[in-house]
Amino acid sequence: MRRLGQLLVFMFLAVGTHLAAKSQNTCDADTLPPQAKSLVTETFPGWRLKQTSDLEGYDRELWTKAHPKDCPGIAVGHFEFSDQTAYAIVLIPKSQPESGYKIVVLAKSTSAERYSVKVLDHNDGQAGASSGLVISKLPPGEYSGFDTTQSIKTKLDAFEAEWLEKSSVLYFWRNGRYRTLQTSD
Repeated sequence: MRRLGQLLVFMFLAVGTHLAAKSQNTCDADTLPPQAKSLVTETFPGWRLKQTSDLEGYDRELWTKAHPKDCPGIAVGHFEFSDQTAYAIVLIPKSQPESGYKIVVLAKSTSAERYSVKVLDHNDGQAGASSGLVISKLPPGEYSGFDTTQSIKTKLDAFEAEWLEKSSVLYFWRNGRYRTLQTSD
């Protein structure tokens, strides 16, 4: 009987530890559909999704406090069409992760069932380029530029690339392409 109790305690701890680790891994590549994931792997072989663990101490604290269930490298939304899910991602180099980034959108083209790749911004080989860089979805709404001289209203989801406590850029779809609005400096 005592052995059975020990076995049950062991199983409970093992399952609990596994579930806790799984819930902390918000950057699971399974967030992307298999076709999109393989397209990223083929198109950007030396790059990977940005993870929460890539953020430095205070940046990680800011991110996890504001977005406890989100990955700093993936934003999922209806960025181009209201009936199609698209994926905005931040890729960083597999070796020397702080030395660059790519902001990429994966979306199914309207005429085919394949995903297209749009590289919206990149910085390769500059030390600290991806430091504090995160990406997040924003709902349709009205947004102002950091200097308040420009504002836009979106009908679809948008996403924001933010260098935590430094600057941010809003990406939104208008007239068949992505536009930007600098929302902080």
